[in-house]
Amino acid sequence: MVEDDVHLGTTVASVLEMNKLNVLYLKGSTYVTDALSKFNPDIVLMDVMLPGDQTGFEIVEEIRQHDNLVPVLFITALDSKETLERAFSFSNADYLSKPFKIQEVLLRINNLLVKYCQYYFMEQCFRIADVCFYPDEQLLTYHDESVRINKCQAAVLNVLCNHMNSFVSRELIVQEVWQLDNCKLKENSLNNTLSTLRKVLSNEPKIEITSVIRLGVRLKITE
Repeated sequence: MVEDDVHLGTTVASVLEMNKLNVLYLKGSTYVTDALSKFNPDIVLMDVMLPGDQTGFEIVEEIRQHDNLVPVLFITALDSKETLERAFSFSNADYLSKPFKIQEVLLRINNLLVKYCQYYFMEQCFRIADVCFYPDEQLLTYHDESVRINKCQAAVLNVLCNHMNSFVSRELIVQEVWQLDNCKLKENSLNNTLSTLRKVLSNEPKIEITSVIRLGVRLKITE
């Protein structure tokens, strides 16, 4: 989240953390792109008018050069036609005018995450075809059935869900799940975990977990 109004920024960040989101809060435009690339956010809340050399729009242009899918919620007091047109010129983006109610922020975040990775923020779950995955509870539900998976399996599935329908490198999965830079150290563990997830999700024919050399692993929802 990038917001130069410290009172507003800390308030929104606190509410997001209360709703089980990990938040990186930045107050200005300096070093934002580098900080966000290291944080690897699932969504960006961006103030348009910021102190420094760049506007929020210019920062998002830089972010989209590295990640053209991450959703963005622009937050600004500006309400001109030109500002609206610029905000909606970005794909997978929304716009929120100040002042606003915090519930509106939560609802707009929820809508963007649903479109981006089928994550229902308000329910704290991913929808994978007809399967609901609750990461915090390590729980999968399919119609009337429920299955508990272990912490490692839930962590791997969480990474794949955050990149739904896209390949994720094995290196990235190992870094996020086991905090290791050498993916070969956990190659067997990752393969076993993927095999278990395929079995657990096998009742839903629309779900595919594929592994391709040099591309990585992909969780795909077929029609």
